[in-house]
Amino acid sequence: MQQLLIWQNGMMEKDASQQMLQQALQDPKAQTWLDIYLEDSSTKYEKLLKETFQLTNLTLDAIQEPKERSRLIEQNGYFYLVMHGLAFNPETHEAETPKIDIVFGHNFLITIRHSSLSWLQQMCENAQKEGNKEQFMGRGTARLLHLVLDTLVDSYFPVLDVLDDEVDELEDATISNASKEVQNHIFRMKKAFAQMRRVVSPQIEVMNALITRTGDFIPTEAEPYFADVHDHLVRTFEVLDSYRDLMSGLLDVYLSTVSNRLNETMKQLTLISTIFLPITFITGIFGQNFGHSPQVDHDPGYNFWIVLAFMTIVTIIQLIYFKYRRWI
Repeated sequence: MQQLLIWQNGMMEKDASQQMLQQALQDPKAQTWLDIYLEDSSTKYEKLLKETFQLTNLTLDAIQEPKERSRLIEQNGYFYLVMHGLAFNPETHEAETPKIDIVFGHNFLITIRHSSLSWLQQMCENAQKEGNKEQFMGRGTARLLHLVLDTLVDSYFPVLDVLDDEVDELEDATISNASKEVQNHIFRMKKAFAQMRRVVSPQIEVMNALITRTGDFIPTEAEPYFADVHDHLVRTFEVLDSYRDLMSGLLDVYLSTVSNRLNETMKQLTLISTIFLPITFITGIFGQNFGHSPQVDHDPGYNFWIVLAFMTIVTIIQLIYFKYRRWI
């Protein structure tokens, strides 16, 4: 699926013909935006990208890769940029980092995605509205590229809000319910944060490279806009980094809570064993299986009750002592 928008002579054309596309690419004052959704690894757009936009085989091969590190590469007459989105599934606690390929030249921009990105789809629809055409398509490739990147980074913040709620719930669960499920939740969240952090980190370098390496592709007056996107990426990275450190701290808290609970259980079992130790000793003495035992041969009939009362008194004294020492 593709969407083709051409801005030429103050007019916008949607899904223009091949001839009109060729003319627009030859016109330095025109602006072309091609958005492609690769629903599979199909190469049906390869001819259009190679012959019409003059993309190299190296770029085409990189576009077909569903997973790739963020980078900026200068080719013959255009730049190839790899970025990533962020998504989080609260049910499985897994992160998703869909890849976005961006190719831009002096008067064209190509966005290629392997998954359905709602924010990019919405942006394409907004660009076709009557009041937005000039804002999106009439101010040059650099401003259109900034709008795409800015919208991409802005889509991170709702994800960070969801992650913040997850972290708060996990903190409460770690203290109140230190179970195996909580431990697995911590490990999954830690893995998700590491994956997101690993994706956002190189994008900060790429955003710097967009400002320093693109020359006249991005004019000087547009550089502050890209610097703002860079600042948002740095903020996102710092938040993810703090969440990752927090997960390590929560894991330590979980292990400490489990250890404390185990200590409490062992303490209770030890107290029970200590209480029964003298009782077991007394019953063992009086329960010896000999032919003649003093307590049997000379039993007036109330020795049993005396021994039973003595064991009760010993138990009560132990409980009072344990209470005095605050062991129970």
